[in-house]
Amino acid sequence: MKKLLFPNKQNFTEEQFQSLRDLGIEVIFTAGPETDVYDEMDFSDIDAVVCFKFFSYNPVERFPNLKYVHTTSTGYDQLPIKYFDEHGIIWKNCPGVHSVPISEFVIGSVLQMYKHSHFLRANQRAHKWLCDWGVQELYQKRVLVLSTGSIGQQVAKRFQAFDTTVIGLDKFPNNKNGYYTEVGTMDRLDEELQKADVVVNCIPFFPGTFHLIDQHCFDLMQEKAIFINITRGEIVDSEALLKTLQSGKLLGAAIDVWEQEPLPEDSPFWDIDRLLISCHNSFAGEGNLERIFACIYNDTKAWLESCGET
Repeated sequence: MKKLLFPNKQNFTEEQFQSLRDLGIEVIFTAGPETDVYDEMDFSDIDAVVCFKFFSYNPVERFPNLKYVHTTSTGYDQLPIKYFDEHGIIWKNCPGVHSVPISEFVIGSVLQMYKHSHFLRANQRAHKWLCDWGVQELYQKRVLVLSTGSIGQQVAKRFQAFDTTVIGLDKFPNNKNGYYTEVGTMDRLDEELQKADVVVNCIPFFPGTFHLIDQHCFDLMQEKAIFINITRGEIVDSEALLKTLQSGKLLGAAIDVWEQEPLPEDSPFWDIDRLLISCHNSFAGEGNLERIFACIYNDTKAWLESCGET
């Protein structure tokens, strides 16, 4: 019987864990959170691990029998992928499980900026009745979505509901659901940045995308464009973003992910009024656990079947 380690229960139910046991697998838990170091625990007979950042605290070399790893996140840059590939360890992530809440965050951020929500809140607190004739419409704006993967698809779907023009760029562009008005390859980036009212970065992080959005990109953007980043902070040159916002360029920005997390208390970003700061929280939503577990269950079942275990 295969042994599956869960160092993070993530509020999954006992019924869900039992469904894994019913596949013919032994489910094992750690005594504490996955961010603890378990030097006293013997991992030599563990076949599989479901985790997020467990291997950042417990070296993968302590798992000589490891054959399968499933991360509970969409991103997988926190895993020792090179080691997995070199040792023939199958690894899976949870693509698309956070696409709904993240895409809602994107739409909400843009609407907050166009409808001047900060102005409304400030006046409410001050008990002031003031009209604002400078609010804008999302209707017929041009939206550039970088990456046409699962998150980008859901972002495009929601922008389409506002009768916008949605352009999707990707190394391998995908418009299988028809949510984009048009898709193209990344060699069009400079051209499209100059025309976009809203730029949404959905590109995953890997060495080739480090600081992909740099000063050159911000210089190309329209004066009143909105910039949003919801994938990884390393993709955006923070100094270039800070310089751009401090110069008065851009209508605003919504940044959920940062090169340094948590964002230092003395960071100048905190004091920029046109910036909506989110603490790597855009993925949060009440439907996540159900979607994540369904992904874990289906992938684990397929892995066991490939091993002849079910």
